[in-house]
Amino acid sequence: VRRVDRPHYLYLAVLVAVVAGIAVGLLAPNLGTALKPLGTAFVALIKMMISPIIFCTIALGVGSVAQAAKVGKVGGLALGYFLVMSTVALAIGLVVGNLIHPGEGLQLTDELRKAAEEQAAKGGESDTVTFLLGIIPTTFVSAFTDGQVLQTLLVALLTGFALQAMGDRAAPILTGLGHIQRLVFRILAMIMWAAPVGAFGAMAAVAGAGGFEALRSLAVLMIGFYVTCVLFVGAVLG
Repeated sequence: VRRVDRPHYLYLAVLVAVVAGIAVGLLAPNLGTALKPLGTAFVALIKMMISPIIFCTIALGVGSVAQAAKVGKVGGLALGYFLVMSTVALAIGLVVGNLIHPGEGLQLTDELRKAAEEQAAKGGESDTVTFLLGIIPTTFVSAFTDGQVLQTLLVALLTGFALQAMGDRAAPILTGLGHIQRLVFRILAMIMWAAPVGAFGAMAAVAGAGGFEALRSLAVLMIGFYVTCVLFVGAVLG
């Protein structure tokens, strides 16, 4: 019996949904704009899963290593590699962005412009000490409820090192975390099947609110994204 490639059909369904969303947004702009909550809801579902995935992955990875020194060595190499590759990736992205100017000509609403200005003003008031203190969550579980990635990472690292120090007594907890991790990824797989609905609503809203100009700007952005990926993967990682 030939095995059905279900992710392949999901990918095709997303493409069909994107085309259908563009058509609805151009033909019925008001309806397309009204469908925006579909895309927003899908993004919210994905964001909901970020903290559990980070916690389970990091806590299991660190807690399963027998020697703390090995964790430090591997972590140091990974951090150094991440910093170097991220710097190169940012440089390539800046070059491509300054050449093709993604988003040029896209008119923002006054509400979006005001929100961006407020966010920039808040970011300017922050300093290094405030940033570092912000990594520490209010409680052990507030990192999950607030959706703060760095706080979740800190809690996961502390949990992993604590499990590592417990030795053999941590085996049942690690087994439980493994089951929770499988549960989390199963939920994520279920959410991903809603991707066509989210893509349909998001594209309908973009096309309905901005028309062809918004689609052109989005296309330039996607082209820039793929060009950057090809340069980074082919020239740097290759």
